[in-house]
Amino acid sequence: TKKINLEAFAGLSEAEKALAIEILKQYAKDGKSEILEDLKYSDFEEIPVDIMTFISEEQYLGRGLYIVDEYTGERKCTVFPYWLDKLQEIFPDNITTRYNTVVLTGSIGLGKSFIAVICQLYLLYRMMCLKDPYTYYGLQPIDKITFSMLNVTLEAAQGVGWDKMQQLLQSSDWFMARGNMNASRTNPQWQPPKGIE
Repeated sequence: TKKINLEAFAGLSEAEKALAIEILKQYAKDGKSEILEDLKYSDFEEIPVDIMTFISEEQYLGRGLYIVDEYTGERKCTVFPYWLDKLQEIFPDNITTRYNTVVLTGSIGLGKSFIAVICQLYLLYRMMCLKDPYTYYGLQPIDKITFSMLNVTLEAAQGVGWDKMQQLLQSSDWFMARGNMNASRTNPQWQPPKGIE
């Protein structure tokens, strides 16, 4: 059994205390609380899926991350199992990110940049599931929410990360249904909604 932090409880309003007690009663009776689940997802327009569903389901990134073996017909993930384990460590459930900063190191060709792209896309996805990202993160409407792809040179950022990100975004029905494509005939790019750039 876990101890309840009575100091935190004392700082609640009477209505908040009543709600907390009801949540604890539900946990004592059923081992879960519908009230807490509702509160947990109250900021979301759409409840996000977990990282493994995001990677494997075709409506998300599955079309771009899976191949079908021509001999066996088996669908295989192109992300190495090591990285799949790391992604589950970074994103233990559908709304939690375990670390504030992730540093990926190792030799050339291990998939670090590719995993960084998948992490950014998952964070973007979860942000797009929110009703109002600006309110959720305490931002002003004049602020900008920006996802950046940085590298030593502009060409490296373009080739290593940005191009892969665009290919995955454009292969995803979920993203394509919620974002916009720019009007460029030579270099069409997906652009996010909700004031995100």
